[in-house]
Amino acid sequence: MDNLTLNKTKFYAQASKQNASMADIIKIKETFPSMDVKEINQINNIIKEPSKSKPYIQMTTKDLSRKQVIIPMVKDNINKFIKNSSIHVTNLNRNLRNTMSEILVNFICFDPLGITVVTNKVSLNSDLLIIEKYVKNLENIDSTEVKSPQLLQSKFYLKIIDIPYYPHGSCNPQECLSSNNVEAIIKQNQVFDNITLASKPQVIKVSSKSDMAIVWIDIWDAQSSAKAKDLINQCFNVRRFIMIVRMANVNPGIPQCKNY
Repeated sequence: MDNLTLNKTKFYAQASKQNASMADIIKIKETFPSMDVKEINQINNIIKEPSKSKPYIQMTTKDLSRKQVIIPMVKDNINKFIKNSSIHVTNLNRNLRNTMSEILVNFICFDPLGITVVTNKVSLNSDLLIIEKYVKNLENIDSTEVKSPQLLQSKFYLKIIDIPYYPHGSCNPQECLSSNNVEAIIKQNQVFDNITLASKPQVIKVSSKSDMAIVWIDIWDAQSSAKAKDLINQCFNVRRFIMIVRMANVNPGIPQCKNY
């Protein structure tokens, strides 16, 4: 038995162990012959009909992370876009080929803050513009709620201090500061222009007897941490209170997959 036959036998055996649809597996393998079994099974899981308990499979593979294009958008846009992800892959590749780009889209996956487009190579700025134009011109997508595509960045940790735990003055536990409140504050304040959160803000009460809180935020930034450095020691208002952004635990700025 030659090596090619052995490889095919191994591939089908591994695919069967994953309980994946053989027809779908073969189709993906033919489309992306360079992908290994693990990557193919990830794609197969992503394109399956989503279940109620697990709406979409999220990418967690570091090996592909440097080839990810992250497009932040609201949940409604995410749901509409991901339903036709295979069609979008085809259309995006057509648009990229028309510009003689060397970039091709392998697949698209879901992320809590947007979508991630996984490509065969690291995208150039010109490629990002093509991807952005395509997404924002889709009829069923609200383009005002789609942010510009960005390449993988590093995660940096900051904290906001001197912020009231009860922003409305009431000590009602149901009216305490929430992650959604913080996201709204960040979105409305010019200090945070061009800042993308890497995860939901975490609100922690300073102490059981205190009416103040500390908010921990993770942001995406270049390895130079230029955005994080600009934010540190910045002050801004929330009503009559003055908030201050401080540096949190030291982070070496190692590039990460946004879904990892």
